[in-house]
Amino acid sequence: MPLPTLQLALRLDRADVFGSLEWVLASARRTGLALRQLQVDSERGHMVNLCCEAPAADLLHLFVRRVGYGVEVEVVDAEFSDDVDMLLVGCVEVEAEAAHA
Repeated sequence: MPLPTLQLALRLDRADVFGSLEWVLASARRTGLALRQLQVDSERGHMVNLCCEAPAADLLHLFVRRVGYGVEVEVVDAEFSDDVDMLLVGCVEVEAEAAHA
């Protein structure tokens, strides 16, 4: 059975791209996620797409919340696999919008 996955598009801090990417990856590790793919936009070096998986969907939601409250990192898009409860996704989006307001 496949694990729940998350496709995440991020806009990193232009002044500290490596530092903000390091913070995102460390947050993923501390949350217990496995990184499946990482792609840096070659034209805009501050844009990153990553794909990660977790043994439980709750960990993916926790990670998105952590990133949403992070240091100069903006969540551009978060796409969860079909097996992730979509009601929780709406709560995460509302929380992320409130944090950026």
